[in-house]
Amino acid sequence: MAETARHRNGAEERAWQGVAPTFDRAHLMAQAMQDEVLAAEVLNLFLMQLPKLLEALAAAATPEDWHSAAHALKGAAASIGAPRLQSLAAELEARAFSAGDPVRQLRLQTVAAAALAFRVAARGAFPGRLA
Repeated sequence: MAETARHRNGAEERAWQGVAPTFDRAHLMAQAMQDEVLAAEVLNLFLMQLPKLLEALAAAATPEDWHSAAHALKGAAASIGAPRLQSLAAELEARAFSAGDPVRQLRLQTVAAAALAFRVAARGAFPGRLA
């Protein structure tokens, strides 16, 4: 049990340090049954939804709102192949920050930077196919 907690905390720490992979193209392709067109379409949908997911986190006014927004981002990131975003969202989901907490703002900035890095990596993996 203690080993699992140490492993999980180490994974979370690597995510905050930027060590977790930004984009797992192989995961997305497996989810899309190796269909490049389908993968690009699903990725485009995720990229269109991503700003709304980030806005929901930033606007969360209650612990329930925070948890719900972080959980939604975590699930979406997991399904699309965004391990770093998934790890960061999992960490946010486990913590209920108050609106004025300066650590919350730093975490939101880190998640926003990870989202931008994901967008860049995804566009690089599917050149000319993403909006």
